[in-house]
Amino acid sequence: MNLKLHKFKRVFNTKHLLLAVSMFPLAGESTVLKISTGAFRESFSSKISIVMLEVNSDAKQQKWKGVVSGAGGEAVSGVEIRNVRTNAVTTSDVNGVFELEALSTDQIQFKIIGYETKTVLAADIEQVMLTVLESRLDEVVVVGYGTQKKGSVTGSVSTVKFDENTVSRPNLNLASALVGASAGLNISQTSAQPGAESFGFLVRGMGTMNDASPLVVIDGVPGALNDVNPNDVESVSVLKDAASSAIYGSRAANGVILVTTKKGSGDKFSVTYNGYLGSQGVAKDIDFITDMATHMELVNESEGREKYGADLIEEWRRESAAGNPLYPNTDWYDEMLNSSLLSEHNLAIRGGGQKSHFAMSMGYLNNKGIVDNSGYERYNFRINADAKVKNFLTLGANIFGSWSDREVLDVSSFFSSIRNTTPGVIPVYTDGRYGGEMFSGLPVGSNPRAYVDNITGNGERQKLSAKFFGIVNLLKNLEWESSFGFNYSNLKSWEYVTPYSLWNLQTDFQYQQRPSVNSLFNNNRRDYSTVLNTLLRFKETFGGSHYVAALLGFDQQYNRMDNFNAKKNDIFGNDAIYVLDAGANMESIGGTGTDDALQSYFGRLNYDYQNKYLFEANARYDGSSRFSKDNRWGFFPSFSAGWRVTEERFAEPLKAIFDDVKIRGSWGKLGNNRIGDYTYQVVYGSYLYPFSGQLQQSVAPKEIANSKIKWETTTISNVGLDLAMLKNRLTLSVEYFDKTTSDILTKIPIPLTMGNFSPPWQNIAEMKNKGFEFQLGYQGKVGELAYQVNGNLSTVSNNVTKFNGDRSISGANITLEGSPYASFYTLEFDRIVQNPEEIEGLVADGYTFGTFVGGKPSPGDILYKDTNGDKVFDAEDRVIKDYSSLPKITYGLNFNVAYKNFDVNVVGQGVGGVKQYWGNDGFNTFNINEGFLQRTTILERWTEENKSTVYPRLHTSGSALNTAVSDYWLYNTSYFRIKSLQLGYALPQNVSTKFKVDRLRLYANLENYFTFTNFEGYNPENASVSYPMMKQWVVGLNVTF
Repeated sequence: MNLKLHKFKRVFNTKHLLLAVSMFPLAGESTVLKISTGAFRESFSSKISIVMLEVNSDAKQQKWKGVVSGAGGEAVSGVEIRNVRTNAVTTSDVNGVFELEALSTDQIQFKIIGYETKTVLAADIEQVMLTVLESRLDEVVVVGYGTQKKGSVTGSVSTVKFDENTVSRPNLNLASALVGASAGLNISQTSAQPGAESFGFLVRGMGTMNDASPLVVIDGVPGALNDVNPNDVESVSVLKDAASSAIYGSRAANGVILVTTKKGSGDKFSVTYNGYLGSQGVAKDIDFITDMATHMELVNESEGREKYGADLIEEWRRESAAGNPLYPNTDWYDEMLNSSLLSEHNLAIRGGGQKSHFAMSMGYLNNKGIVDNSGYERYNFRINADAKVKNFLTLGANIFGSWSDREVLDVSSFFSSIRNTTPGVIPVYTDGRYGGEMFSGLPVGSNPRAYVDNITGNGERQKLSAKFFGIVNLLKNLEWESSFGFNYSNLKSWEYVTPYSLWNLQTDFQYQQRPSVNSLFNNNRRDYSTVLNTLLRFKETFGGSHYVAALLGFDQQYNRMDNFNAKKNDIFGNDAIYVLDAGANMESIGGTGTDDALQSYFGRLNYDYQNKYLFEANARYDGSSRFSKDNRWGFFPSFSAGWRVTEERFAEPLKAIFDDVKIRGSWGKLGNNRIGDYTYQVVYGSYLYPFSGQLQQSVAPKEIANSKIKWETTTISNVGLDLAMLKNRLTLSVEYFDKTTSDILTKIPIPLTMGNFSPPWQNIAEMKNKGFEFQLGYQGKVGELAYQVNGNLSTVSNNVTKFNGDRSISGANITLEGSPYASFYTLEFDRIVQNPEEIEGLVADGYTFGTFVGGKPSPGDILYKDTNGDKVFDAEDRVIKDYSSLPKITYGLNFNVAYKNFDVNVVGQGVGGVKQYWGNDGFNTFNINEGFLQRTTILERWTEENKSTVYPRLHTSGSALNTAVSDYWLYNTSYFRIKSLQLGYALPQNVSTKFKVDRLRLYANLENYFTFTNFEGYNPENASVSYPMMKQWVVGLNVTF
C-alpha cells in the first residue's frame, strides 16, 4: 500500500525545521526515519492516520501544525485535538489541517466520534504517531474458538463491550450487567439473595421443556456467569443462530454466551482502581396492614363471628395510641427488611512488552443484604498472561480464583414466617424475650425476628479455574493451539438452629418453644471438570481477492460432582458446637455422585471474495455419555452467507448515504444434551420396605429407563440486514429467525398397573419459536457535547407443535399442541356478585356450582363464566389463554452523553406481552385467618357498605370460594425499568497529575431505582415470594495510574 505523508511544520522562536516526504511504500507496521535534529515515526492504519513531528527544542509553549488524512489521502475534518494540560481545544478543518499550542511535555488528545480516543506526550518520540479507531467493520468480534472482523460475520452475534460506565455500576454478578444489553437475550431475576442470586436466561425464547439456559464459555472454558467479576470482563458475545453456535454442537441449542476477560497491553503499563460504597433497600415496597385493631376486625369479618371482642379491639386501639409496648402495631416488613451497606473494591495491573503481556486483578465484595443473616462476602483474583518464548512458540495461562462466605438463610421459611404473623406480635421485648400471640396463648402466629436470630449458618466456597495454552506457528499462515482447562469448586455449608421461646408478654406466659431441640446440618459438595482442546488454524489470501480461513479441532470434557450431607439433633452444650459428633441423634444422612463426559470433533471454513461475498460452514460431531451407545453421537452442521452490497460497483450511488449494507442468512442444526446424567439407565433408590412386620432398608428402581432416547435437535433459519450510515454514526441491524426444536424429551404418565415408578423419558415433543430482532445505534456531537444512543428490541412467538396428542396441566398452566408452552389455563372471571337475586336466578335457570369453584357463591364472591354452556360451573369451564409467563417483547436502551469532564449514562430495559399468576403464595388473597399478615388492598374488599365490583369479600383461609384457578389472579407484569442512572466527573488532567495519577473520575450511581409497572407485587419478574430485588445507590472512584 502506498500512502502519502503530508507536509508538517513546527515553528520555533529560535529554530526552524521543514520536512517534506512524498510517496513511499509501507513495509511493515512502522517505518522510522532518523534525522540529526530529531526523530520521526509513522504508523498507518487502513483508515485514518494522524501524523506529528518531533524535534529537539527548548521547553516552551510551541505551535504545532499538522494534517489529518484518510487512507486514500482524503482530508478528515472534525477531529477534536485537545491539550490536556490547558484544556485548549481545536479541530481539524475541511482540509484536515489543525494547529495547537503545547509544551513538549504536554499530553495531546485526539478524539472523533466512532474512533478510538488516544493520548500521547508531545515530547515522546515513540508516541507521536496517532491512529484512530478502525472502522466498525474492522472491529474484532469474539466467536467460537476465535475471532472475526465484524464486517465478515455472517451469523447472528451480539457483542456487549464493558466500558467504564458498566464496571462502575454495582453489578453484583455478570448476569445483572447483561440485562437489556442484547437483542434476543432475555434475563429475568427471580431472587436477589446475596451470593445466591437467581436469574433465568433465554436466548430467542423457550427452546425446550427442560433446561433452556444457554451455554456459558469463559476464555474458552465452560463455566457460569457468577464465576466472573464484571470488572475483569472485556466483552461478552451472544451467539444466537445456528451459524454462530454450531461450532459448540450438542450444547448450543439454547444459545452460547462467550465471556472474554481483559488482557495486558504490549505498549502500556497501567494500574487501575475501581471501588464504590453505598446503601441498598427493597426496590419495590408492598404495603401491609400494621394496625392490630384493624387486623382483628378483618379476622372477625372473615370468620363471620366475633373472634375478638369489641372491648379488646377498643382496648388495643387505646393502649397502642398511648404508647404501651404490650400493645404493638408491628410493621414486619419495616422490622425485617432493612437498608444495608454495600461495598466493592477492585485493583488491576496490566502491561507487557513486545513479547509478553499480563493482566492481574484482585477484587473484594461485601453485600450485607436487606435481611439479617443473609450477607455475602467474596474475594477474587484473576491472572491472564502470555509470552512469546520462541519466535514460533507462545505460552500462556488464564487463572481465576475466589473465596466466598455466604450466610445461609432459608428464604422460603423466612417469608413464610412473615406471612404467618400479625401486627400484634412484639419482635423483641426490652428484656430480650421474643413476643408471641397475646390472646389465647396458642401458637397462631410466628415471630420472624426470633426465627432469624436463632438460625446461624454459613456456606464457604472455594473456586479455582484455569486454562493453560500453547500456540505453535507451524507455517506462516498455519498455527496449532492446544490447551488444558479445569474448574474446581468446593462448598462446605452448615446450619445451626437454636430453640427459642415465644411469650405472651401481657400475661407473662411462655407458650411455645421452636423447635423442640437444637440441630446441626452439614453439607459438603465438590464439583470438578476438565477440558482438553487442540486445534489447527489456517488463513491465507490468494490472488489478492480470495481470503480463506479454516479451523479443525478436537475437544474432550469431563464433569464430576460429589455431595454428602447429614443432620443431627440434640447438639451437646449450650453454645454452638459446629461438629456433627456433638449431636446425640442422627436425623438424616445422604450423599450423591454423578459424572458425565463429552468428546467432540469440529471444524469451520470461511471464504471471503474481495470482502464482498462471504461464506461460512461449521460442523461438530459430538459423543455424550448421557446417551446409550446406539444414540451417543450426533452431527451438527451449519451454513451461512453474506453479501456486502456497498462493495459492488453498481452501489456507488448508495455510498452517499450508506457506508455499509450487508445482507446475510444462515441455516443450521444444533443439539441439547442437558437431560441428566443417567436418564437412559435404570436408577435405583433407597427405600424402607416392610419385611416380617418390620421396616427394612431396601433398594429398588426409581423410574423406568428408556435406552432409546436421543438428542433434542434444534434447527434455526436466520436472515439479517446490517446498515451503517452517516459515516458510521448510525447503525441498524434487523433479523428474523425461525427456530424449531424436535425430539424434545418429556414424560408421559403411565398406568398405575405398571407400579409406583416415575415415567420414562421419551422424545415426543416439538416446539417452535420465531420472531424479529432490531438493534439501532447512533452517535453524534454538538459542540463539546458528545452523545451515543443504543437500543434493541426483540419479539418472540412460542408454540408447541407436537406433544403426542396429549396435554400436561400444572396449577394454572397447560402444555398441549397448538398453544404456547405453559399457557395459562384458567376459569374466566365474570363479575363480583352484588346481591342474592343474581345467584337465585342462575339456580332457577338450572345452573349448578361444582367443588372446583368452591360451591355456590354469595354476594361479594366471584362468579365465573360458563364457557362451555353446560350450566355447570366447574373445571371444564377453564380456557386456554394465548399468553404465558414468557414475554413476547423484550427491549433495552443505553444512553451516554459527555460534556467536557462530565458524563451521564442511562441504562433501561423492559418486557411486554407477559402475565403472571399471582395468588396466595405472593400475599395476594382475600381468604385470611388470625395468623396471616394482610396487604392493605384488602381494605377495598366487598362489604355491604362498599359493594366493590373489583375485589371480593373475605373468607377464612380454609374456604375454596374465590380461590379457584381463574384469570382474576392473572396480572399484567409488563414493565420498564431504569436499570442504571450514573453521573461521572473526571478531574482535569492538570489537577489529577497533582495526585500522581493519569485519570481520576468520581461517580454516583442509582441501580434499580425506577420501575414502571402496574403490577402490585415486589417484582414483576417473579410473582411468587422470593428475596426481593434491591435498589442501590453508590458513590465511587475510578483511578488510573
